[in-house]
Amino acid sequence: MRITQAGLSKWTIPLALLGLPGLAHAGSWFVCGNLGQLSSCQLPGYPTTQYEYAIQYSAMEPLPVACVTWNVGWRIHNKEPHFVHSDNPASGMKWGGSVFYSGTHATDDDDCQSGTWRHRYWHLDANNAIVTGWSNGCVNQPLYCRVR
Repeated sequence: MRITQAGLSKWTIPLALLGLPGLAHAGSWFVCGNLGQLSSCQLPGYPTTQYEYAIQYSAMEPLPVACVTWNVGWRIHNKEPHFVHSDNPASGMKWGGSVFYSGTHATDDDDCQSGTWRHRYWHLDANNAIVTGWSNGCVNQPLYCRVR
């Protein structure tokens, strides 16, 4: 199929509309479950093939998360870092976020009751290595979904 200059310009305006500020590219977030309901990183009725997951933790809005495994256990973390260690922004801030984990070799998630996951904050150090820090203990955080 050959596209002519006239044919290309025919699509210029409609394609440009897709990138206008204020237009949503995905559905709205809604509460669809909690960490305790996850099984192999899937919420019943909300498969990751059709839904994206998020957690609202240390933020005013749900932040998209990834759920991963590495040999044993599960980890859920924010996909994009945000500011942490930012109580005094004039003295500095770090990129980081939260991780929730269950069933790993870490001994601190063994203390969590069934249906709860261990929380830890994380940040990037000067060499961009991930450093985990303090914890808010075992939680059963609400999960948000939106259609992909």
